[in-house]
Amino acid sequence: MKLRNVTLLLLVAALAIMATPVLAQDACQTANNLLGPNCGFETGTFAGWTQSGNLGFTGVSTAYAFSGNFGAFLGPVGSDGYLTQSVWGNTLSFQFRQDPSYWGLDSTSATFFGSCGAGCGIYFVDFWLSSPGGTPNDFTVLWNGSDVGPSLIDAGAFGYTEFNGYVYGNTPEPSSLILMGSGLLGLAGVVRRKLTL
Repeated sequence: MKLRNVTLLLLVAALAIMATPVLAQDACQTANNLLGPNCGFETGTFAGWTQSGNLGFTGVSTAYAFSGNFGAFLGPVGSDGYLTQSVWGNTLSFQFRQDPSYWGLDSTSATFFGSCGAGCGIYFVDFWLSSPGGTPNDFTVLWNGSDVGPSLIDAGAFGYTEFNGYVYGNTPEPSSLILMGSGLLGLAGVVRRKLTL
């Protein structure tokens, strides 16, 4: 009986330690997200992203967080800025301008959904965006240089809203898919083992 109580106490302590976050987790930090580890700007910077165009009034702040501790604010005046990340040989870019205020961007993810033929992959892209509604403003999502929407021009005010959709692109290399799949299976095994204790 004492051994069982000690074991139960150790299990509860281990779960409490694992539940304590080392750094705040953002909603985009899932096992199958192909974007880099800073998909929700939790480093407090744009590390892992490439910035170009007009970078005025653009940064990372706790005031624009949707989940986790940080979110991006995007507010260049007069011309567009760009925020870009590579996804298995594909390019995901956000093009934006918000003259009177700032767009809020957070929790960006890109997930490989499946194959659409030789060398062709289907991806599910997801992000959260907010706007104070002042005009002029614009926000466009580009995948491999093509506008895949939403294309917002002089958008009215809206709080953080989820935008997502499927896009076609280069498929991940088979060895990467095997590694990703084996990692997910290993994670499932750990969860299964924890549930059977």
